[in-house]
Amino acid sequence: MGKMIQTDLFNEQKDELQLEHLDAWVSNGYKGTSIAATGLGKTRIGILAIKNTLGKDSNKSACVIVPTENLRDNEWVKEFHTWNLEHLLPQVEFMCIQSAYKLAGHHWDIVVVDEVHTTLSTSYRNFYENNLWERMYCFTATPPENEEYFNYLHEHAPIIKTTNLNEARKLGIVSPYTVYNLGVSFTPEEALEYNRVDKLLQDCTDELGGPFNAFKNASKFMKSSNHPKKKISIIYYKMMNKRKQMCFNAFSKLVLVKKLTDKFPNRKTLIFSESIEFAEQIQTVIGSDCSVFHSKMHKNDRKDTLEKFGEEKGVRILSSVKALNAGLNVPDCSLGICVAGSSKALDSIQRTGRTLRLKNGKKAIYVNLYIKGTQELKWVRKRVKSDYTVKWIDDISEIINL
Repeated sequence: MGKMIQTDLFNEQKDELQLEHLDAWVSNGYKGTSIAATGLGKTRIGILAIKNTLGKDSNKSACVIVPTENLRDNEWVKEFHTWNLEHLLPQVEFMCIQSAYKLAGHHWDIVVVDEVHTTLSTSYRNFYENNLWERMYCFTATPPENEEYFNYLHEHAPIIKTTNLNEARKLGIVSPYTVYNLGVSFTPEEALEYNRVDKLLQDCTDELGGPFNAFKNASKFMKSSNHPKKKISIIYYKMMNKRKQMCFNAFSKLVLVKKLTDKFPNRKTLIFSESIEFAEQIQTVIGSDCSVFHSKMHKNDRKDTLEKFGEEKGVRILSSVKALNAGLNVPDCSLGICVAGSSKALDSIQRTGRTLRLKNGKKAIYVNLYIKGTQELKWVRKRVKSDYTVKWIDDISEIINL
C-alpha cells in the first residue's frame, strides 16, 4: 500500500500504527473492524482504505456510515481536504445510520462504518442485510459489550487490530490526562425521596424473584395482559427510572459544575448530561460563557454552536447531551465534566476522548460526578474500571491544574 507521507500532523509512530491497522484489514481480505482510540486517526485510515479501493476508477463508489450529522457533514469531509483527496468526494456517499438502514438493493465497492457499535441494533441491521459491497472497514473505540452485538459484528467485520486508550496514552498520540471521580451528596430533601424510591424498588425486586431475576421477570410479566405481578412490574420499572433520574439531575451537581468551570477559567470545557433539560439548567447556572448543544436544536444552530466552540476565542463551555459523545474534534478542549452517564465503558471512553485530542503542552482533566451512597457509584466504577489514570476524590480542591 506504500509508505504514508510524513506531515506535522502525524508523527512517524502514529503513521506506522495506522499502517498496521490498514495492513491487518488488507490481510483479512479487506473486511474487518479496527478498535481505534481517540487520537489514532481512524478517519484517515478509513479515507486511505477508500483511496486504495477506488484507485483511479471513476466508476467505483464508496459509502461512509456515521451516527451524527456533524460527522457526516463536517468531520469526514474536512479530512478528505486535509489529505488532499477531495477529488474522491464525488464518488463517496455520506449517510447517517438513521437513514442508511432504510436502504435496500444498493451496491458499493467499499463501505466504511464509523462508530460501528451504533449500527448493530435489530432495526439498523437492515443496512447490512439488504445491501451489498465488495469491501468493508468498521471502526469503534471498544468492542461491543453486548455479546449478541459482538457476534453480529464478528460475522460481518471481525476485529482485526486493537489500539485502546491506555495504549494511545503510552504511545503519546493523545494528550496526558487524569480522570477524577468526585462524589457529591443529595440535599436532605433529595436524600429522603431517594431512600423512599430505593426502598420501594427493593421491595419490588424481592417480589419479582430477587436481584438476578427481577429485570427479566418484570419484562416478561409486563407483556402479559392479566399476570398477577404486572402491577408490581410497572412499579419496578417506574422506580428504577426515577432513582436513575434523581442521581442524574441532583441539585448538588449544578453547584459543582459551576465551581469546576470557575476553578479552571482558562480551559475550554465540554460538559455531558443525560437530558436536554439538565443541560439547559447547566447553561443557565454558568451563564454567558456557556452554550448548549443537543439533537433537538435546529441543524443550523447546531452547526453554528460547534463552529464557535471550535474557535480559539469563541464559546468556552459547551453543555451537551449524547449528541457529542463522538465526532467532535476540538484540540483546545482540555476539561471534560460528566455530570451523568451510563455504566457502559464505551460511552465513557468516547466522552473522555473529546478532551484528549493531542496538542503541544496540553494536559487534560476529566471529572465524573456521582452521588455518594447510591447506585450511581456502581455505574461509575464499571465504566472506568479499565482506565489506569483514575483518582477517587471527595473535594474539588483535590483536582490539580496540571
